[in-house]
Amino acid sequence: MLTSGLASGLTDIQTMSGQNYEAKAETGTTSAATTTVAATTTVATTATSTAKTVSKKTSLNKDVESRVREYFSDLPIMAEIAKCESQYRQFNADGTVFRGVVNSKDLGVMQVNDYYHGKRASKLNVDLRTLDGNMSYARLLYTEEGTAPWVSSRPCWIKSDVAKAMFSSGAKLAEK
Repeated sequence: MLTSGLASGLTDIQTMSGQNYEAKAETGTTSAATTTVAATTTVATTATSTAKTVSKKTSLNKDVESRVREYFSDLPIMAEIAKCESQYRQFNADGTVFRGVVNSKDLGVMQVNDYYHGKRASKLNVDLRTLDGNMSYARLLYTEEGTAPWVSSRPCWIKSDVAKAMFSSGAKLAEK
């Protein structure tokens, strides 16, 4: 679609630069048409670049959601938290660990904060930068503190069907 749009834009410019060039130049339309071609080219390039980045993100994180859901099958709220915290991303497109946007110390799919939990995780031989380590430490946190470590994303996960089912069944989210 972008390619046909680009070709159409080039045809329009070729027409403008032919018969009606002088009239168009006086009004500045030729300049605008040239800008349109540059913008269209940029859009096409950006779309291609974005598609490559999405493809890399998808391949590096393709099994993360299913692994999170399986690991937390007994605590489905944790899968919802992972969705809200990281959109099920453990890795960036370049293979590095996914870090939080607001706080770069938040690591991986469960956004475990390295500043607060890194030393303890290390003592427990848990690598927060791996998917398994990130999930296992998150389970430990949940066991000790409930959903409190993920309170900042609560407005997102509290709306999930899982959270609604927990509340409708009389269960309470374990928060301290």
